[in-house]
Amino acid sequence: MNESQVPGLMVADLGGEGPMTGGESLREQFEDVLAEFGEAVKLPLALGEDGTATFTVDDEIVVSLQYLDESDVVLAFAPVGAFGGADAPDAGEKALELLRLSELGGPTEGFALALDEDADLVLAMDRRGALELAAADSLAAWMEALVRAVRAVRERFAEKFPAGEEA
Repeated sequence: MNESQVPGLMVADLGGEGPMTGGESLREQFEDVLAEFGEAVKLPLALGEDGTATFTVDDEIVVSLQYLDESDVVLAFAPVGAFGGADAPDAGEKALELLRLSELGGPTEGFALALDEDADLVLAMDRRGALELAAADSLAAWMEALVRAVRAVRERFAEKFPAGEEA
């Protein structure tokens, strides 16, 4: 293990292997966790060549997990619904409602709400370090929170914007 000293900060180079990963890379460790989670929910889950795995919950919520190799971070995101266009008459109201829903301690449970303008979709998203997802139960808890966040936003938009498109 190589160590370098910067004033006030010590950085250790584990060389990609070490006691935290049992000799596996963090990506390999996450792939094992993802496969175990997949077995628990009876879905064959594995990262594709692009580092992404996608699955559907209750035939209504599409969840994507993307492993970012350069940072060993996992992104989780799920479409909440269509926004209805930035020039729609209620776009401002919808944007304000998305901000309200994103308040700390709110119904999104810490998931950020973002607009994918190309697809005209509101996404619920979050990221976690691979070390935070070292077991299938931690991944399951994260996915349950994502699903609750998507459902809460969908319900709120159905109430606030009943005649328009849901976000």
